[in-house]
Amino acid sequence: MTSKFFNLKLLFYFFSFFSITSVYSQITQKDNIAPSTDKHWALTVYGGWSNYYGDLTKSRSPFTTNFQLIGGNIGGAFEKRLSHRIVVRGEFGWSRISGDDNQTAEAGSFEYDRNLHFRNDLFQLSALGQIDILPHLGHYSQRRLVTPYILTGVTVLFSNPRGKTTENNGSTWVDLQPLGTEGQGTSTTKPKYNKTVMALPLGLGVNFKVTDRLDIGVEWVTRFTATDYLDDISKSYVGDAFFGGNQLAAAMADRSQESIAVLTGEQRQVPEYKFGPGDKRGSNNVNDGYNNVSVRVRYILSKNKAPKDLSWLHKSNEHYTPISLHANKVHQFSTRENSRFAKYQDRYSIQNLAINTEGSERSPNFYYGGLIYSTDRNDRKHFNKKSRKSYYNFYFAPLHDLYRNEQTRPIAIDTVDLKGFHHHSAFQINDHQIIATMYSADLPNQEVAQHKLYMMDILGENIWKEEKELPFNNEHYSISEPTFSQDGNTMYFVSDMEDSYGGTDIYVSYKFKGQWTYPINLGETVNTPGDEVSPFLHPDGTLYFASDGHDGMGGLDIYESISKDETIIAVANLGSPINSEYDDYGLILNNVKRVGYFTSNRIGGKGGNDIYQLNVNEINVSRMLTDEHENLFLVEEMKLKGKVISKDTRAPLPRILVSLKNKETNALITKRTDSNGQFEFDISNESNYEIFPSAFGYKRMKATQISTVGMFGIGELEQTLLIESLAKKVKLYGKVTDKKTGDILKNIELVFISPDENENIYVKSDNEGNYSMEIDKDKKYFFFVEEDGFVQKNYAIPDLSKFRTVKTMKYNIRLEPKE
Repeated sequence: MTSKFFNLKLLFYFFSFFSITSVYSQITQKDNIAPSTDKHWALTVYGGWSNYYGDLTKSRSPFTTNFQLIGGNIGGAFEKRLSHRIVVRGEFGWSRISGDDNQTAEAGSFEYDRNLHFRNDLFQLSALGQIDILPHLGHYSQRRLVTPYILTGVTVLFSNPRGKTTENNGSTWVDLQPLGTEGQGTSTTKPKYNKTVMALPLGLGVNFKVTDRLDIGVEWVTRFTATDYLDDISKSYVGDAFFGGNQLAAAMADRSQESIAVLTGEQRQVPEYKFGPGDKRGSNNVNDGYNNVSVRVRYILSKNKAPKDLSWLHKSNEHYTPISLHANKVHQFSTRENSRFAKYQDRYSIQNLAINTEGSERSPNFYYGGLIYSTDRNDRKHFNKKSRKSYYNFYFAPLHDLYRNEQTRPIAIDTVDLKGFHHHSAFQINDHQIIATMYSADLPNQEVAQHKLYMMDILGENIWKEEKELPFNNEHYSISEPTFSQDGNTMYFVSDMEDSYGGTDIYVSYKFKGQWTYPINLGETVNTPGDEVSPFLHPDGTLYFASDGHDGMGGLDIYESISKDETIIAVANLGSPINSEYDDYGLILNNVKRVGYFTSNRIGGKGGNDIYQLNVNEINVSRMLTDEHENLFLVEEMKLKGKVISKDTRAPLPRILVSLKNKETNALITKRTDSNGQFEFDISNESNYEIFPSAFGYKRMKATQISTVGMFGIGELEQTLLIESLAKKVKLYGKVTDKKTGDILKNIELVFISPDENENIYVKSDNEGNYSMEIDKDKKYFFFVEEDGFVQKNYAIPDLSKFRTVKTMKYNIRLEPKE
C-alpha cells in the first residue's frame, strides 16, 4: 500500500514539475519575443560513486555518506535544451550500493547482533528535467563558463539485492529476493517484492565550460525509492522452521549466529540469543534510497554554426553615402554603361514621400488600404533609454494621403507584444493574419540579434496579438522579410543561413497539410555571392527583389524575375530612376503595377533611408516593367457616367449620394445625383474602382466593381446603379367624416387604386369611423367612394415616397356629400 501511495505521489510530483517548468519557460520567453537560446542536443558520459541509506545505515538522511561502503556508478545521457533555462535529459546508468551491519554497527547493538549485509547492482533509466539557475543565451559557444543547476524527474530502477553465503554454502553471492527471507512468496504470506521500482530523483550540479563544445561537471543526485527492499530488509523474522528444508533461505534470513563476518573475514561476537518469529528485522516505516555523486563529461552535438559576420540584415545602411555597407560596389558609370540602365527612365517617375523624416523609413508593405512601414523616427514613446536611440517601430499611413503626397500623421502600431523590439517588416497575409519580422536590440550575451518571423492575429486595424513563431526561426541565422502568394500557401523570405550562395539569399517554402516545408534556396539564377534581400511576390506571380551581386548600378538594385513554366530563368535590372548608385530595395507594386513604393538611401532624401513612390506612366500589355518598348500604353483620362434609379419603381432618384473609390490609391470621391438622377466622375484607365449609392431611408447597397485595366482609346463608361428603400410598406390610418357637417361616417366602403399596378384595395370604416390599411410607400394611390349620398370622384392621397423613413401616417378622409 505504501509503495502504491508513493507511486501516485511520484507521478503527481513529476507532472506538476514539468507543468510548472513548461509554464515558467513560456513566461520567461514572453519577456523576450526573440529568445536567443540555442536549442541544441548534447551527449554526456559520467562516472562516480554511490552511497546507500536504509535499514543497514545509522542514518537515513540522504546527506550522510559511509565511505566504507561506497560503490561505483557509470552511465550516459542524451540532453536537449528547450529554452534559456530548461533542459530535458534521458539518462541510463548503473550504480552499486551495499550495506553491512558488521562494518557500521557497534558491538552489542541490535544491528551488530543482526549481522545482515547486501550488495545491489542497480540499473536505472531516468527522465530528468534540469533548470539552469543562470540562463543560457545565444549560441552554445556563447554559454557561461560556469552553469549551476537543479534537477528532478522520474527514475525506473531494476533492483536485485544479493548476499554472500558462508564458506559452508560455497562463499558465493546469491539473489535474495527468490529466497523470501522475510517469508514473502507463500500462499499464507504477502507476495515477493517487485524488483522493478520507481524513484524520485532530486539533485543539483554545476557545469564548467572547457571548450566551445565540451563541459566538465559535477553532480549530486539522491533518489527516494518506492521500496524498502533495496537491501532485502524491511519487517520481521519468520524463524528457521518457516523455510522447512530450504537451508540456504534460512541461513540468509538470520545470520546472527555466524562467528565470522563474511565480507571482512573478521571474528565477531555471537549473541547468546537467537531471533525468533515476529522479532524485528528492519524498520518497516521508511523506504530505502541512495545517492550518486558523479563527474560528468558533456559534449554538444549541435550542427548549428556560430553567428557569422554581420550580414546585410544586421549592418547599418543609414548613411547618405554608402561608406560602410557597399562602398566597394559603388562606382562611376561611363555614358555607355549609363545607357544600359536608362532605357526605362521615361516610363517611370518617382517622388519622396511626405511621411519621411530625419530618421529612417523602410520596408513598406500594403496594409488595410494604406502602407505599413518601419521607422526610427524621433518618438519618445518608443525610445530606448539605454542606447539613447529610438526603436524601429511599425507605423501606418493611408494610401490616399500618400498618393497625393499630402502631409499626414502616421499611426503607430502600438501593440503590447511588439514593445521593446526593433520592427523590421510586416506583411498582411489576409484580413485576420499578419506576419512580422522583429529582432531585439538588447539581448545579453549575444553579438547579433537574429531576425525572426512571428505570425500575429489582427484583432483590429492597428491591434495585433502575438500568435506563434514560424518553424524556420533559428538562433544562429536570421529569417526575414517574408512575402506570400495570393492563396497564402507559398512564402519567400530572406536568410543568411549557412548554405547560402553569399551573405543573404532568398528562399521559398510551401505549405503542405498545414505545415511549412523545409526552406529551398532559389538557386544561382536569383542568388549570388552578394546579398539578395526584400523579395516581393506580385499577385501575377512575378518576383521582385534587391541584390548587390547581379549586374547593377551600385549598392543594392531592384530586379524583376523572368519566368517560364513557373521557373525563374533570368532577372532584369529595373534601371533608372528606380535604381541608383546607392541602396534601393523593398519594392512593392499595386495589382495593376501602376503605383509602387520602395526604400532608398540615395542622396537627396530627408534622412537615412526614405520611402519613395513609383509611378509607372507606361507599361507593356504583358505587365512586365522591363519588357521592350512595344505595345506600351499610357494612363488615359476617362469619364464614368450613369444614373441612380429606384429598385422598386425604376424611376431616377435625385439628390442621392454616389461614392467612387479608387482601389489602387484608396482615394474616395462623393457626389450627388442631379435632378434627373444622373452622376459623372473623372476616372482613368489602369485602375480598379468600386461605386455605390447611399441615402437616408435607403438600404446600404453592395458596391459595384468597375475595372478599367487594359482599356485604352475609350473615353467614356456608363453605369446604372440601383438603390432600394428601407421601408416598403406604410400603415395609413385615420377617420372618415362628412366634409360639411364633420359627422363621423360609419361602415363606409372605400376603394384605393394604384393605376400603375392595377391594384384595388377595399377598406370599410368601423363603428367609430376609423379605417386602417397598409400600402406600398413607393406607389401612388387615389381612392373613391361608392356610397349613395356622396359625390362620385377620385380623391388623391399624399405621395409617401417623399417621406423616406416614415412607417405610419395619419390621413383623415373627408367625403363631400351630394347637394
